[in-house]
Amino acid sequence: MIEKIKSYKENKQRVRLFRKFSKNRAGISNGYILDFSEKFILLHETDDFRIDGYSILPIEQIKKLRFNKSDKYFDKMMKWENQTEKVGINYFIDLNSWESVFKSLQTKEINVIVECEGSDVNSFTIGPITKIGKKHVHLIYFDAEGFFEKSSSSIDYDSITRVAFDSQYLNIFSKYTRHRKA
Repeated sequence: MIEKIKSYKENKQRVRLFRKFSKNRAGISNGYILDFSEKFILLHETDDFRIDGYSILPIEQIKKLRFNKSDKYFDKMMKWENQTEKVGINYFIDLNSWESVFKSLQTKEINVIVECEGSDVNSFTIGPITKIGKKHVHLIYFDAEGFFEKSSSSIDYDSITRVAFDSQYLNIFSKYTRHRKA
């Protein structure tokens, strides 16, 4: 698996990742692999024909990487549409552990989305990172109206399946967050 990841990264090819979160839950991610470690992949995601945001995914949940004929043609269209020029990241994310990932993201002072897509825990938490521990990360969640919760949510590293950041959805929503009046 690591050799395939390395090859797709070096060749800057848009790949499809088939992920399995639990016995009965799976998903698909698409994008360009920007970096990887033994534990995680940093993916610059694609949504239709747009480059949009980043995801960090555990390698252990990736069951298959695909770059077939249709993916190759899609990759060519991305080049023809000048989208591949936007692929990349201009800051470092330490992919050695969830703790190092969150420390890297916290220094950027950006909001993140932490997803737990398994069958036991199925959650979507969005907001700023407030505390990073050995086994948990804490975020101040904001709701669909942009209101921050009063206290932080604790998320166990073992249940995390995806961390997203710097996407259009997240960046625009973050501009309009607010605190409830007392």
